[in-house]
Amino acid sequence: MSAQGVSGSPGAKPVRRAALITGGTSGIGLATAERLGQDGFGLVLTGRDSIRGEAAAAGLQAAGAEAHFVVCDARDPAAAAAAVDAVRERFGRLDLLVANAGVGVVAPLIDTPPPQLERLLATNVLGYLIQVQAARSLLAETSPSAVVLVSSDSGVRGDVPLGAYSVSKAAVNMMGRMLAVDLAPQGIRVNVVCPGDTIPGMRYMGTLDDPEASAEDPARWTPSPMGRYALGREVADVIAFLGQGGASFVDGAVLLVDGGAGAGYP
Repeated sequence: MSAQGVSGSPGAKPVRRAALITGGTSGIGLATAERLGQDGFGLVLTGRDSIRGEAAAAGLQAAGAEAHFVVCDARDPAAAAAAVDAVRERFGRLDLLVANAGVGVVAPLIDTPPPQLERLLATNVLGYLIQVQAARSLLAETSPSAVVLVSSDSGVRGDVPLGAYSVSKAAVNMMGRMLAVDLAPQGIRVNVVCPGDTIPGMRYMGTLDDPEASAEDPARWTPSPMGRYALGREVADVIAFLGQGGASFVDGAVLLVDGGAGAGYP
């Protein structure tokens, strides 16, 4: 498994800041790319679907952003390194890494087959660490810089139908705290965002492993005290805040973006 290529307009325009977004071709990842593009970031998106990725990059370019796509499997260290190389080649710096690539398994933890659990942990946990390790050097060169790990409210309060997924996201939450301590001396902040049910998001986009669960009616999702679900752009706004100078003393935070669901519901 490796990064298979880069798409985007030839030649990078001068940019003041650059971001790498894994899983940046749909859902929260794409919403984050759109927001950061508006903020003047040069963008490199990664994902496994080249058609979707090229379409995402083209849409961002049409909106005025400097955006490129790299085919990348989040579990592969060589692919992660190639994605960082693409950022270095295009922009010469990396101000923000957003780790967002993820998968889900719809089953209670006790019923999750070990091969499914291994795949989920390899992508959702190890894949994040692999990408941060690959980006560490360029982030340090660009310092001050930031990492935002996209987790889930399931990793804070648990979601029984998504038992293994909840375990993986709880691991991401602790990973973010440990990486914040590890990387702070290099001027790299690390924070975690935990969205609640989001449109578009993993469930809404139909990317969970169980086709029937993927197609579930959003009306069955966990409600929030605000009476609605998050919009992708609302989560993207939080990610953009944590990744920029306004959050310069926010480090090691695990932040719920769930409309108060974690406060008002068990």
